[in-house]
Amino acid sequence: MIVMEKILIIYIDIDDDLGRIGIKTPVIGGCEAYKAIKIAEEKIPTDSDLNTMIVAYNIFKKMHDNGQDVEIAFISGSEGSSLESQLEFSRKLDEVIKKVNPSRAIVVYDSPEDAKAIPIIQSRLPIAGIERVLVEQYRGVEETYVLLGRYIKKALSEPRFSRIFLGVPGIILFILGLFSLLNLTAYAGPIIMMVVATALIIRGLGIDDLIENWWENSTIMVIVSIIALIAVIAGIINGYFVFIGLKSYDAVTELQVLLSISPYIVFASVVLFGGKAVNRIIAKDVKVWHDIFRIFSTVIIYYIIVIVARNLEENPAEVGLQTIYSLSITTLVLISIYILMNIIEKYKFNPTSATS
Repeated sequence: MIVMEKILIIYIDIDDDLGRIGIKTPVIGGCEAYKAIKIAEEKIPTDSDLNTMIVAYNIFKKMHDNGQDVEIAFISGSEGSSLESQLEFSRKLDEVIKKVNPSRAIVVYDSPEDAKAIPIIQSRLPIAGIERVLVEQYRGVEETYVLLGRYIKKALSEPRFSRIFLGVPGIILFILGLFSLLNLTAYAGPIIMMVVATALIIRGLGIDDLIENWWENSTIMVIVSIIALIAVIAGIINGYFVFIGLKSYDAVTELQVLLSISPYIVFASVVLFGGKAVNRIIAKDVKVWHDIFRIFSTVIIYYIIVIVARNLEENPAEVGLQTIYSLSITTLVLISIYILMNIIEKYKFNPTSATS
């Protein structure tokens, strides 16, 4: 007896475009999918999502008419960050799998953003096929304006796009207005370039998603990260003023600039390690000593560097061997303490590993 496997057709809507037109997902079953398509035809008739839904439904109908055991589901993520969307999609996918109990899946999607959900599906189900829908756009003037209007609407309404398309121009206009009032328009150009560069770095490296994830999982780390960033900026500014106040430029005077910045860097490091230690204490994680050790090591190394730097200013000729000796001894002591603490942690808090 041949057992027919059940195939699930999945339409991916990772950024929850369906939710914005009132369609709650997951949508499971041919009848419900057809109703969702009718709603989309009224609300978003020119959107590529509608075309993709229709393609998914047609695949379902064709396979169903051929007598195959097949089901269809429209699954969306959320309007939040990329990580939030994937987590929400994952939750809904588990719900669909529990109800349908499929053997394999066929995935239908239309954008690179939706493709992020494919590994999530693959971790739950074998994928029998993938269909990417590329909607051909006509070259007529009306169609061009419709397409342009759709992208403008997306840029203004979706949070992850509006941060760039509204946030950055807003900051630039504010800087121009403020500097004009203060008669400092000569400085507006470099400041605007720095703002644009910062926005590109943050978006390009996904720092905004990382911060958002941090905020959701650890408010403490976000707060200490902001404090650490302010400290680093203050240190750079202080170093700049020390530099422009120097009358001569040599190794010793350059060392003064570094020493003027280093307390701020050390403070930022201690704050970050301290915030992580507080997180571990709240979670009752025994590895909190790692962060306390890092704080201790940072302070000790900074203290030695300051002493060596002061001796260098007074007697540069005799400080070379002393520097090597001090740093070598400190490094050996810190490494020895770290190894000892690791051994204590292993045998005291993981007794099973000691006996295995």
